[in-house]
Amino acid sequence: MDLAERIAIEHECAKLVQRYCILVDDFRHQELVALWARDGLWETWKGPLSGHAAMLAYLDAKPQTDTTIHMAHNIVIDVVDANNATGVATFAYYGTRRDDPKATIPRVVGRYFDRFVRTDDGWRFVHRRTDMTFRAS
Repeated sequence: MDLAERIAIEHECAKLVQRYCILVDDFRHQELVALWARDGLWETWKGPLSGHAAMLAYLDAKPQTDTTIHMAHNIVIDVVDANNATGVATFAYYGTRRDDPKATIPRVVGRYFDRFVRTDDGWRFVHRRTDMTFRAS
C-alpha cells in the first residue's frame, strides 16, 4: 500500500468519527446507524448494541429534548491493511437546555476506541467502544 492509499483510508475513517458527532447531535438516527457495518458492535454506556436494528431502537428510545454537541478531536487512525483500520479520538459531550447556565461545561469527556472495515458501501465502523473518563455530577 502506498502513502496516498494510506492517507485516503485515514481520511475516510476520520470523517466517520466527525460525521458521527454531527448525526447524533441532529438526531438523524437512520444516517447515524448507517455509519456501522451491518454486523457492527457499538458499546454504549448502557451496554453493547449489535446490528442496525438494536442501534436504531436504542437511539429512537432516547429523549430528544436537550440540545447536544459532541466534539471529537485528537483523532488518530492506524491503517492495519487495505480493508481494516483502528482509531482513537478524544471527545467532549455537552447536552442540556439552551438556557441552562452550565451549558458550556461538558457533561462527559472521554475517548472513542474504533475499529473500521471497508465494505461495499465504503468505510464503516465495525466496533466502537466509548470510554467516559470524566463525568459531570
